[in-house]
Order: sequence, then structure tokens, then C-alpha cells
Amino acid sequence: MYLLDNLMKKTFIFGVLYVLFHVFIETNFVRNLLVILAAFYVTGNIFDLVWYFLPKRMLPDIQDKAVLITGCDTGFGYEFAKKLDSLGVLVFAGCLYSEGDGAKELKSSCSDKLKIIQLDVTQNEQVENAVERVASILQENKKELWAVVNNAGIAFPGEVELTPIDVFQKTYDVNTLGQVRVTNAFLSLLKKSKGRLVNVISAAGYLTGPLLTSYSMSKHAGISLSNGLRQELMKWSVSVHTIEPWFYRTDIMNDDKIDSDIQKNWDNTAKKVQEEYGEGYLDKVKWTQNFTLQTSRPRSAMYEVVDSLTHATVGRNPKN
Repeated sequence: MYLLDNLMKKTFIFGVLYVLFHVFIETNFVRNLLVILAAFYVTGNIFDLVWYFLPKRMLPDIQDKAVLITGCDTGFGYEFAKKLDSLGVLVFAGCLYSEGDGAKELKSSCSDKLKIIQLDVTQNEQVENAVERVASILQENKKELWAVVNNAGIAFPGEVELTPIDVFQKTYDVNTLGQVRVTNAFLSLLKKSKGRLVNVISAAGYLTGPLLTSYSMSKHAGISLSNGLRQELMKWSVSVHTIEPWFYRTDIMNDDKIDSDIQKNWDNTAKKVQEEYGEGYLDKVKWTQNFTLQTSRPRSAMYEVVDSLTHATVGRNPKN
């Protein structure tokens, strides 16, 4: 579990700091400070563990809820749509390709309640059409839209100078402006239900790893967006929640796709710049990316994120 991995890392770091301070700066003040910090550290970890392992209670009227999810073709969105459908929620599964394999698999494996919605979050017209269709289905079923889950996201690894500007624009358009478009379009329905907005961000919004600048920029902006919306929507009794996963084995983390994206970026880089870096540099970039993937240990247990999404969307008293 990521929580336990994180606790182990923090414990190791705290232990090292404790030894360093205790050995090299041994005064009563430092000793007392370490005791206070240790108390806060232990208390915080106990709270996190208790919170994690306590059974998460769902809303009592969960089967009366309706939820829109973007990016349901693959990954977290695909698995989350299936999970909510199994709980009896009316799911609007927004897919980039409504006739693609992911959408077809959702149709065949889920109940008739799940509705596939054609939704490219970068296209204003598709977003507007999605609002109209969702509103119509809600009216037919006499329901309100309880939550919008902004999950759609993309990533293209590469160094800044070796990444064409249109890649930065596309990443930002999906990961950040896509959330703005969908949120603004569906806010009237959320304000009516006093429901929830759930934004899928990433740990990369806080930490910029090798070759992740364009992705981290967009996710950092998503964090700021969520913080701002959390304040602005309080007056409408709409709560805002963020899910910030570490690295998981979704399509974004596919080794072949990553190598292909790095190669495309290099091919679209100006010849002058390529010459400055010299032959063989592309192989170094690919090695760096592969090494980063191996050391970051992408997790395959996507249910961890799906459980967090479920709690944030239809759980009682979720964290912000």
C-alpha cells in the first residue's frame, strides 16, 4: 500500500535527522525540540493509519446519485466507472472515443444505467453537448448531478528544450484547461444538487521529476485551480476534493508509449538543437526515463486510487 510505503520512508528520514541532530547538536533545546517533533510525527502517522484502515461509509442514498467522470477510456476513469456502476450509481462515463474499445468494454461489462458520453475535454462543443445530454437524462430519471470527476489526463515526457511548444500546449489544454471547461460547464447542475467536484491531480504537481516538466506544470496548476475553487464554491455548498496519486501502471506509464513520445519530441526538435546535444543524447534521455520508472516503482494496484475516488465522490465526510 502506498500509505505504508510513505510511512516507512518518512520514518527512515526522521530517524536519520534525529541521529544527526542528537550526535552533532546535543543541547537541551534541540533535545526538547526533537521530542516535540517526534510527538507530532507519531500522532500524525497514527491518525493517517486509523483513517486509512477505518471502513469508509457510503452515502445512504448512493443509488439515487448521478456522477460524471471524464477520461473513462482507460486507467483510473475506466475502473472507477465500473466501480460506481456496481454500487448502483447512475454513471456518465465521458470517453475521448465513444466508439472505442474502452467504451465498448464498459457497455458490455456494466449495467444499462451507465451512459457513454462523447467527451473530448479540449473541445468546447463536445463539452456543451455533454451538458445537454446529461441534463436530459437526469430529467428523464428525475435525478440531480451529484458529482463531477475531472479525471482525463495526458503526459509527454521530455526535457524542456527538446519538447515542442505544441506538446506543452496540448498537455495544459487537457490536464488543466480541460478541468476548467468541464467544471464551468457543469457547475450549474452541481450548485443545484450542492454536490461535489473531484479533481484528479498527481504527486507530480508537488514534485518535478526528470523529464516531467510539462506534466508537472499542468498538475501544479490543477492544484491551484482546486484550491481556488474550494474557496469560491463554499457559498454554493459544493465541496471540492483532490486525488493525488503516485505513479501507477496506467497507459500514461506504458514503457513503449513513453519511448515513442520521447522519439517524436526529438524528431520535432530543430536540427540545430539536435546538433548541439550531439548523437547519442537521445539514448541518454531514454535511459534516464527508464531508470526513473524503475526507481519510482509504479504501482499496479489501481484499486487504491479507485477506492479513494469512491470515498471522495460518494463517501460520507471525505477529506478535501
